[in-house]
Amino acid sequence: MSRIARADVAGIVVPNEVSEEILKGIAETSMIQSLAKPLPMVSNVHTFTEADVTGANAFWVGEGARKQTDAPPMSQKVWTITAAEMAVIIPINENVADDAETDLFELYKPAIETAFANKLDTAAIFGQDAPTAWGAVATGVHLLPDAELAGHVFEEAVTATDAELLDLINGTGAVPGTPDGALQALEEDLYNPTLILAYTRFKARLRNLKDADGRFIFGDAGGNRAPTVISDVPVQYTTTQQGSGVWVPLSAHMIVGDWQQATIGTRAGLSYKAFDQGTITDGAGQVLYSLMEQDMVALRVTARYGFKIFCDDSANSETITSGDEFPFAAVRPYTA
Repeated sequence: MSRIARADVAGIVVPNEVSEEILKGIAETSMIQSLAKPLPMVSNVHTFTEADVTGANAFWVGEGARKQTDAPPMSQKVWTITAAEMAVIIPINENVADDAETDLFELYKPAIETAFANKLDTAAIFGQDAPTAWGAVATGVHLLPDAELAGHVFEEAVTATDAELLDLINGTGAVPGTPDGALQALEEDLYNPTLILAYTRFKARLRNLKDADGRFIFGDAGGNRAPTVISDVPVQYTTTQQGSGVWVPLSAHMIVGDWQQATIGTRAGLSYKAFDQGTITDGAGQVLYSLMEQDMVALRVTARYGFKIFCDDSANSETITSGDEFPFAAVRPYTA
């Protein structure tokens, strides 16, 4: 269990004769929160129910002829989003906080907010350290792992070529019904790709793609450039901090998605509460800090989020398997 001691903030604790401005960092925002549909949750579990009419008939009627009847079959599709709590406690010696030139808790807030955003992104996009409350893999709660189960992750060959990469992004359409590229995979499932999310460090590769005649694919009179649109689909690149702290390079160069099918639920946004009394224990119940006895203060930060990808095969507690419809796909490097 960690706490903030004087040595951790030595540069800003003891006042100097010469005043120095203390600059706070800027919090990174969550990629998944900016791209997925937001859902304010009024309870810990939110259920969506959709009436599913699987087919109906219509009939031509001659003048004066009898009109036919039909009874289209109807069923229900149900999806559930469950919020999970994320939290951290920042304990600090009270004397250290009193001697600081600035509000230490305010100074730490941008880093805390970035940590929450990164934790949310790695769980929702890559399935890493995802809360069990969201559900298991293959139930539409982990974007890339479920895309791979659906057969929507396309991997480069050991010797990558420019032509191959373009095909993996677009799909060749050579065998209808059998997609061989990310955009085609969504189109075969009748989804509309709305955005390509790409790793910042993949910009150079895209920027330098060339055709068979050696001309830059994404170039102009001024030379090559990183594309902002590929095959009419906008491209968004991760920021430097997000790219280095969240993105898993071996999992994907880029993610293609119909982002309207992904929902991020917020039961409670970031909540800060300061304490000067109470105890902090470890997993075995052993008291680590007694705030009152040890002259300490603590900042508790909490939030509650849920995540769900909507498709037919994530409804009614079904699981996603190879060949199922899924609104996301990815291109990744050779991994063997």
